[in-house]
Amino acid sequence: MNYELMTVIRPNGEIWEKQQEQLKQPNTKILSISPMPDFQTVLRRLDVTGINLLDELTKRSFDPETFLFFNQVPTVKNAEIFMNENRSISILYDGSEIGKVFLYPQTRRHVREVRYFHADRSLDFVEEYSGDGKVYSHIFYDKNQVQEIQFLNDHEQPIVTYYFYQGQINFITIRDPETLAIRERYQTLAQFIAAQLAKVVNPEDTVTISYLGMELFALEKTTSYNILRLMEAPIGEDGQIKGNLRSILENKIAYVHRVKMKQEYYEQLKATGVNLQKIDVENN
Repeated sequence: MNYELMTVIRPNGEIWEKQQEQLKQPNTKILSISPMPDFQTVLRRLDVTGINLLDELTKRSFDPETFLFFNQVPTVKNAEIFMNENRSISILYDGSEIGKVFLYPQTRRHVREVRYFHADRSLDFVEEYSGDGKVYSHIFYDKNQVQEIQFLNDHEQPIVTYYFYQGQINFITIRDPETLAIRERYQTLAQFIAAQLAKVVNPEDTVTISYLGMELFALEKTTSYNILRLMEAPIGEDGQIKGNLRSILENKIAYVHRVKMKQEYYEQLKATGVNLQKIDVENN
């Protein structure tokens, strides 16, 4: 299988055009590594196929025929869901606004998330919904700072949980879908993604990335054949080769096996004297 690895789908710009072109090839699909509640909906809209790492772990199903209307949000007993004159949607209880409903873009009624507030208007928690109307995650806050994100299965049980300290993820757990006992623990997001991605791809697979951020380090433990498709200038404003790219070309990052780029970028690198053995020049 050929995978186009990305954090989330970004359907605009030159990079997406190139990725979409590749996704039309046989046995090629998206591999997304970050949370994306509307992942399956976007796949269908763009007419591509793919898998999402969080969806694989939670074993979520998807029903393209269902969705959640704003006035059907499960909420506090005796609360009222009210659309305001400015088209915002409030959840009212005993005359007070305890939450707000937010919709998916380009829809008039489909719920994306519900935000609940404390009496002082600080965030209490957020309930995210997937494109088919199932609860996707619970996000808990304290003093407007995220503390915990639970990614849920179809039974609204937390399978993957991100824990935060001072706004940064500092612990991740994965629960067994059958027993709900914690079976894996990670200290960082990078460790979690690298370990889980290595379970998805195998030596027969080819994985292509177009960004030098999280996508690059997600490949660290994989046994697949990995390619960087360079879509940005290799030389920074300081006149130096961009750090991660230099590390790939010098084989300090050995798990990226080839780098594809256009002739213009190749010529820029050639002038620096860096090792060019990993580079393949593309005609388009």
